[in-house]
Amino acid sequence: MKRYAPCLAFVVGIAVVALLMHPFNAAQPRGIRLTRRDAAPIADAAARALRIPVDKAWSALSWEDSSRLRKQLEPNLELRRRAAGDPVIGPRLGYYHVMYYRRGLEKYPEYGYVAIDPRTGDVLTARLRLRNETVGAKLPWQQLRSRADAFVQSRMFRGAPSPQFESARPSEYLSRTDWIFRYRVKTNFPIGDVVPYLYVYFAGDRFAGWELQEEYANGSAYRYESSEIAAILARYAMNFTLLIALLIVFLKKYHAGEVGVSTGSILFAVVALCCLLVDLIIGGPATMGSSTGGLDAQTTAWTYMAFKFLLYDSVIAVLVFFAWSVGESYARERWAERLASFDALLRRDPLNATVGRSVVNGFLFAPAVAAAAFISGAIGLALHLVHISLGIGSSMYLDLGGPLVTLLFSLLDAIVYPVLALCLLAGWHRRRALPVGIILMFIVGMMGAVGDVPTDPFVPRLLFDFGGIAAVMAIFLGYDLLTTAVALFGGTLLSLSAPLLSVAQDHMLSQVALTIAIPAIALAGFGVAALLTRREVVYTHEDLAPHVRRIVERERVKAEIDAANRIQAALLPIEAPRLSGASVASHYRAATEIGGDYFDFLPQPNGEIGIAFGDVSGHGLTSGIVMAMAKSALLVQVDVDPSPRTVMNVLNEIVIKTAPRRILMTFFFGLLDPSSQRLRFSSAGHLDPYVYRAHKHRLESLSSWGFPLGVRRRDPFREHLVEFTPGDRMILYSDGLIEAIDDDGEPFGFDRFERVLLDAGHLSAEGIKKMLLGSIRKFTRNRPPEDDQTLVVVSFDGPAARVEELEAAYATAT
Repeated sequence: MKRYAPCLAFVVGIAVVALLMHPFNAAQPRGIRLTRRDAAPIADAAARALRIPVDKAWSALSWEDSSRLRKQLEPNLELRRRAAGDPVIGPRLGYYHVMYYRRGLEKYPEYGYVAIDPRTGDVLTARLRLRNETVGAKLPWQQLRSRADAFVQSRMFRGAPSPQFESARPSEYLSRTDWIFRYRVKTNFPIGDVVPYLYVYFAGDRFAGWELQEEYANGSAYRYESSEIAAILARYAMNFTLLIALLIVFLKKYHAGEVGVSTGSILFAVVALCCLLVDLIIGGPATMGSSTGGLDAQTTAWTYMAFKFLLYDSVIAVLVFFAWSVGESYARERWAERLASFDALLRRDPLNATVGRSVVNGFLFAPAVAAAAFISGAIGLALHLVHISLGIGSSMYLDLGGPLVTLLFSLLDAIVYPVLALCLLAGWHRRRALPVGIILMFIVGMMGAVGDVPTDPFVPRLLFDFGGIAAVMAIFLGYDLLTTAVALFGGTLLSLSAPLLSVAQDHMLSQVALTIAIPAIALAGFGVAALLTRREVVYTHEDLAPHVRRIVERERVKAEIDAANRIQAALLPIEAPRLSGASVASHYRAATEIGGDYFDFLPQPNGEIGIAFGDVSGHGLTSGIVMAMAKSALLVQVDVDPSPRTVMNVLNEIVIKTAPRRILMTFFFGLLDPSSQRLRFSSAGHLDPYVYRAHKHRLESLSSWGFPLGVRRRDPFREHLVEFTPGDRMILYSDGLIEAIDDDGEPFGFDRFERVLLDAGHLSAEGIKKMLLGSIRKFTRNRPPEDDQTLVVVSFDGPAARVEELEAAYATAT
């Protein structure tokens, strides 16, 4: 099924996109023929007719529409579709708008502007604007009315077929008076309280052009939506949050030698270059309504684009760098196969079947990505939470620079979001929490508007932008990174272009179709050619980058340590023994995943219990293995002869014969008789256990001098006997507790250890353990231990009971 899924996705995707174009193209400029390049010379000719110095001006071509009509018509799809054919409303719904700015002077007032009908090439608006200080005539409107009427009657105006004079409005300046003659345009089209007008301008006594305008019948101003600002700020916040989080992870992995920067640097450069090209192209139209004091229009555009590049684009580029570096490190551990075809590109070996398969699959999945985006957008439409708009895709063709911007935008999406998916999904999959990564990727994709479709308002639109990112994650989880990137590139290009393609004609149709077709043919052709080579890329360990080899080696070692860790967990006691008249509490914390400390409780047939406590020099895998061997020997020996001195002799021989050189082990072994509360013990160089004597309120040490296990020349082991009374406590410990250091390197030490034991001696075994460990944690400020920490506390709580009494009491309780 996986083999045929791309072909099925291609067919279904194309069908879904075609079916959904009818509702989604309602706000597109139906019948549009002219491209931006076609409109520019027409606008220049009209500007020259008004004596605008086109050759001296800095011009910016954008796409404009009537905000009042758009707000009135967008919620009603059929009304919006009918409006395109109305002789009054249709030309006002969208047009090319060219502004001519003065070079070297403040942005406003500009030389003037011209609007061009994108369907017919007719001039809808042409206006000349003079600077406020320009000298001109101060005439009453009556003297200019006849000239205005004559101009209106001299031609047919698209969008104003039958204008009727309504009023004249003056603009008073120190050296002249400008006039606006307002001609109301009658229409039977239902546009609510919006009234269409034709304005005729005079600057002094000089004819200054005409313009299609709309007003509200009650004279109120248009109110702009502000929700987009909040969403953009949220997008900034998300980018910086991701950046900081990935920076922290990157620094940790870089310090450990687990990340490389070469590929990330290439991706950073590509993203930064694409963003810079986009900024250079869109600077003029994107800053049409912005100004910066006395700066001219061109400088204003570059200033705004510089801020955009520094505060947004560069953040995205750095984010991609960190996401790749961290994500590659995670993916190499578990998902290396998803990077195989991408690796071939990095090795400058693209013409092979491995890459070709990914490119062809990505090409086939592209319509499915676009279809998923349109389906999620259609849900918002069905719920009446969004309405159809022009969309960012059509704005790129008409307003923000044309096909090149659309291609660059699609390429940026194809780099940024697959890399983020690699990082988040691989990272959380490594933590066995893949659903968390999927949720985070949904948030990132929706905020970034992956596979954006032409709907508004801005915030609800983002909420229904989940289809595209869902398809991206599904492709990545099912296939590989290169397939995902190619699919997202094609899917984004299709979702941005399809609505305009469905209504375009003539030059515009050719432009949009070629923008889709050329990359599609190039990708499909390359993919097929690469597949025909039938040469698969096979990687060996030597082909991997140094940091990747370090990751592989670390994973190999980690697997070994995991196995040893499971063995060690089986060596330590699961629970404390139940003793008559006594209670036991224990604690163990390894300095590394495998520790060298050991303790155990070994019940004997005669009712005694063996208490074993050891510490292998150092810590880590070797220490853990020696500890495991010692326990194995101990378990065998206590079944033969559990006397402490004999146990020590046997363990010493085992350590000498099996442990590596210079590996020693301190050890304590005692046999506790709960009925008499006596302990026979022997020690091999281990720290002397403490005994808290309740009736004297003081500490004693159970001294039993001896060499550690593993020393060949030594004195014989000695066996000792100690008796306990109710209230006494015995504390066994490793040097990791005594040598725990604070931030200044000062050890906890025996003095503090003994003071805590004296203060806590009256507590239970569990209470002593908690107070002692709490004091050490407070002293070290929770620093990770540099040596294993082990503690066993035995509390003698009352007179020893006979075994028969204990068993009878237990039977009654249960």
